[in-house]
Amino acid sequence: MKMPSSFLRLASFLAMIVLAGGCVNATFIPTQSTAYPPKGMYCEIEVISSGVPEGKRYEELGIVEAEGSAWKSDLEDVLPKMMEEGCLAGGDALIMRSSDTYSSGGRDGVPVQRISATVIRWETK
Repeated sequence: MKMPSSFLRLASFLAMIVLAGGCVNATFIPTQSTAYPPKGMYCEIEVISSGVPEGKRYEELGIVEAEGSAWKSDLEDVLPKMMEEGCLAGGDALIMRSSDTYSSGGRDGVPVQRISATVIRWETK
């Protein structure tokens, strides 16, 4: 028995929606008026989770907030997007601040992780 082509098109469309369902986004919010030139989207940027090394001075550029949902809700999924935003803001490092996990859509909802970090630039003398 041959399947109608409209059914096959519908099935492939639904499969594409399911595969693309996990979502990651990040936003940079400046906290000062001085803007720095962006670095490359995939620049080398430090990620600091346990405090700034003693004696290192920095300037805060802003905050990056990110959110991942469905199967893209782990730190490994969200952090690269945060790093991209930090690079585009001209930052040298991200200082991790908070991470919250919750379910969206009720009892059997989709897992969502929201993470925030401060984007900084090292001071040079």
